[in-house]
Amino acid sequence: MNKCCLLGLCLVMASPVMAEDASGLPELTQEELEQYQFVVDRSDVSITELSIGQRYVLDTQRREIKDLIARRLGVLSLRDDGSTIRVLQRLVDEKVIPPAEIRDWQSLGVVFGDMLVHDFGLHWVSYEDSLGDSKALRWKDTDNFVFPVTLFSKRVQFEEKIDVRAIYDKLAAEIESFKAYERSRPEFK
Repeated sequence: MNKCCLLGLCLVMASPVMAEDASGLPELTQEELEQYQFVVDRSDVSITELSIGQRYVLDTQRREIKDLIARRLGVLSLRDDGSTIRVLQRLVDEKVIPPAEIRDWQSLGVVFGDMLVHDFGLHWVSYEDSLGDSKALRWKDTDNFVFPVTLFSKRVQFEEKIDVRAIYDKLAAEIESFKAYERSRPEFK
């Protein structure tokens, strides 16, 4: 199996067949190189339901960011009608969260993740690998994950421009892609 990570999204796909050179290393054309999916050993990965403590942390982060939105932007609730993206973008554009406030940026990622849960039927899980434990979104019981908690804090860390709508649209396309891929597999039906 191969795994592709993009914008905090991981997708596992079947391996392409490639020619090998004398050293046993695959020879790739330019097109194959652009489409290459890296092989990842999942034997050290553990996926479990969120613990009570992890759920408490997420709930606390949701409450903190919603309180910040209410205090600084005057928005008293976030709705499921698309306006949440505009509210989150206002937080970014108005520089409400200082770059050093990593927890607040991660709380923004939690609320963004909740939006993905609502819009795409994902669910929160605990994803533990050799690098540590993360809260992730998973689609059904597949190997398709999105890691929204650090989505914004990492962009801030690397001083990247944050376009919430563009990030959402890119993830939406990737999520729909892996959902379509899974639906096409006979064992999924």
